[in-house]
Amino acid sequence: MNINATLIVEMLTFLLFVWFVMGVIWPPVMRALEKRRTQIAEGIASADQGRQALDVAKKEGEQILADARAQAAAILRQAEDRSQAVIDNAMGEGKREADLIIAQARQELDVQLKAAKRELYNEIAGLALKAAGQVVMEDLDDEKHHKMVNSLVKSWS
Repeated sequence: MNINATLIVEMLTFLLFVWFVMGVIWPPVMRALEKRRTQIAEGIASADQGRQALDVAKKEGEQILADARAQAAAILRQAEDRSQAVIDNAMGEGKREADLIIAQARQELDVQLKAAKRELYNEIAGLALKAAGQVVMEDLDDEKHHKMVNSLVKSWS
């Protein structure tokens, strides 16, 4: 292998090319690569933060949903309690009114019964006086007595 001038010129040209590439072309390429690496790292970090924020939001959403369900169940229980209270109150009110109506009906029945008894008593007393008046007027034997009783019974009916 002969080292001649061509080889030396080629080596110098190559070294000059390497120096040019390292001095002029290499720094912008390295800056672009570093910028791209930084953007990729920031994108990955942002994606991780977004994933974490999504997990937190899911947990908060689940918690809000659970709270809403619990609140809805509490409202439903309160509504059921209130409706039962209204029903109980209405039943108590109805029972009181029914008792009052029954008491009034009994009072009215007692008044009517007393009036009927009084009327019957007065009628019987009148008939007894009438019968006594006839007895006093006449002397009674058994046959007259039966006739008088029969006529009084016929006059009552």
